[in-house]
Amino acid sequence: MNTPIPIRSLHAPDLESTPAADRGTAFAALIWVEEFVALAQRALAAEDDEHERRLCEDELLRRVPYLRAAGVFEVFEIRHPALRAMIDDCALPELRSVA
Repeated sequence: MNTPIPIRSLHAPDLESTPAADRGTAFAALIWVEEFVALAQRALAAEDDEHERRLCEDELLRRVPYLRAAGVFEVFEIRHPALRAMIDDCALPELRSVA
């Protein structure tokens, strides 16, 4: 079993312009995107460290279905070819059971 890689949020959302009911959701969504970017950067930087790269990739793939469901990949393009292929190959959980 892989140990989750702890990532801390770098920026807080603008709470002044966010309705009180949405602040927790907005902050959680921002953290997920920041973690995804940080994990992607770590995975790409760890080309020579197979163990570190695998840990980052596992964490990335764990987040992909949720970010895809939120529409992140419809708005943002992954430009690194290997990372894009890995994300494109990651099926939604409900599709995995059918395939």
